[in-house]
Order: sequence, then C-alpha cells, then structure tokens
Amino acid sequence: MIDYHVHTSLCNHASGTMEEYVQAAVGKGLKTLCFLDHLTFQKAGRHNAMDPRQVSGYVEEARRLRRTYRDRIDVRVGLEVDFSPHYVDRCIETVDALDLDVVGGSVHFLDGEDVVSRRSAWFRGELDPDRIYQAYLATLESMLDYDYFDVVCHMDLPKKYGIRPSPSAMEGFARVLEKIRKKNRVVELNTNGFHCPIEEAFPSPELLGQCARMGIPVTFGSDAHSPETVGRDFERARDLLKAAGYRHLTEFRHRRREVLAI
Repeated sequence: MIDYHVHTSLCNHASGTMEEYVQAAVGKGLKTLCFLDHLTFQKAGRHNAMDPRQVSGYVEEARRLRRTYRDRIDVRVGLEVDFSPHYVDRCIETVDALDLDVVGGSVHFLDGEDVVSRRSAWFRGELDPDRIYQAYLATLESMLDYDYFDVVCHMDLPKKYGIRPSPSAMEGFARVLEKIRKKNRVVELNTNGFHCPIEEAFPSPELLGQCARMGIPVTFGSDAHSPETVGRDFERARDLLKAAGYRHLTEFRHRRREVLAI
C-alpha cells in the first residue's frame, strides 16, 4: 500500500494542502505516501509547476509532516522533473542540492507543445500520431542519457486521449525499455490513465509485461491531484502487476531503493 506520485496545490493545477493528502492516505491505510510535485524549467510549462523558489519550502513541509505522522504513515518527498535538453544542468543542480527520497523523470512537452493538455493540437487530433510518438520516444531516449532521476513516470503518456501507439511506435518503446534496463531505472505504474479517455494505466499491460520479462523494477503512483484520489485504484494496480509477473514493488528513501512485497 504505497503511493509514490502525489501532487500538491503548489503546481497550480491541483487542490488541497499537503497535510490533507497525508490525512487521506492515512484514512486509506497506506504504508507510504510520497509527494512528487512538478518542477519545470522550460517556459511552456511553468504555469503548471512549482516556482523553483518554492521547492525548499515544499521539501521542508513534507519532512515536517513525516515527523508529525510518523506513527501512522511514512511520508516521503521527491520531484517530478519535466525533461528538457536545454535545462538539464539546472535539473541536476536542483536535485543535487536537496535531500530528496526520489526523483521522477517525465516528458510532457514536444517542441513547446504540451501533449497532455486539452488545449493542444494533439488533443484536437490535428497532429500525425507517428510523428508525435517518434518525437516522444526520441525525447525519452535523450532523458535516459542522464542520471539525475530514478523513475520513468507514465511512460506511454501520449496515449492519454485514446491515440494508441502504432506497431512501429511499439518497436520504439522496446528500444526505450532496453535503455531503461541498461540504465537501471524504475518504471512507474500510474493509475491516473484509468480516468483518462484511454481508460488504461500507464504503461499498458503489454508494456508492463515487457518490463517484467526484462527485470525492470516497478513502483506505483496514483498521480493524485486532489486528496480524495490518493491511492486510487490500488487494487486494480496490484492485479495488473501480478498478471505481468511482478511480486515486489520498489520504494525509495534518500534516493536508495527498498523492496516491498506485493
């Protein structure tokens, strides 16, 4: 019973205080709750992410909550860092300066286009799917050239609005998974996809099965943007993980891995 992907109101598109998220997690009987709020340096996404000047206060509040609720739940803290090749140095400088438990790496923007926004041309069906998936996969591969993050978040995110990858894109995902394996990164099973038009977790059962066969570790995240969605669909996630062949989840403390039986 863990949730390693929880946002806060600091990202400007979530609701509720950090303490309300913790209280919700306690109410649902979670063992561990990890805040993983957005940090974006590129101009296109700054309105949907923390101001970098807020990060230290965010970490301090998470640590305060860890002390306050230590007898009821283990509160941990990390960042979901949006990848941009132009801001890698700032990403590394920021995460290295903080005592974080985990860092997630994600891709939302392709040439300034937010592929998960309802205001995007991608949502309106105006972009070529093969071109978008090709660009997305290339960006994921570029992200995997760096070591500042531990977890690949919502790996097949472009399918959010129901546009699934073609066979050629699936071959591209196979190359990405091989790189994830070689770089010894963890993949996130993100249940927010159940509540998107695609109605499927990230990654898909097919990709999750490939991860299991390749020995790629996995963690679980709800991608909660409100307290009531903390730990959402945990049972469905557990069924998916077991069907794929997983028997353990990966946790993180101070960027070190811990193993938890499912």
